[in-house]
Amino acid sequence: MRYRIVLMRGPQIHAAVDLLGRPPFGPLVRALVGEAQYDPQVAAALNERFIAPQEAKTVARLEKAREQGQISPDFDLDLAMAILSGPLSFRYLITNEQLTHTYVDRVLEALFAGLPLRAGQEV
Repeated sequence: MRYRIVLMRGPQIHAAVDLLGRPPFGPLVRALVGEAQYDPQVAAALNERFIAPQEAKTVARLEKAREQGQISPDFDLDLAMAILSGPLSFRYLITNEQLTHTYVDRVLEALFAGLPLRAGQEV
């Protein structure tokens, strides 16, 4: 199973975790997400400048994994994105727990454990 998370794990996702874990960026993102609940302009700007670009990078990495035959060609990449972002957002925004490289790697391992293998591929 480990070979399937190599494509997702690495400098990009760990750098994002590091950035969110320290001032000023971490507290600023939390404040913006809070304000976005009440201000549609803040919500739109946050989505346009932060959320959508990060989602696009993640989906691109999943598409690359699919092209390389690491995941099934019919796996729903939008669902994978939701499964990946849910626990990270919950921990970061709701429980206010620290995001760590280890936690992100555990989430990735759980995500890929549930991905269907391409026909004829072994674990």
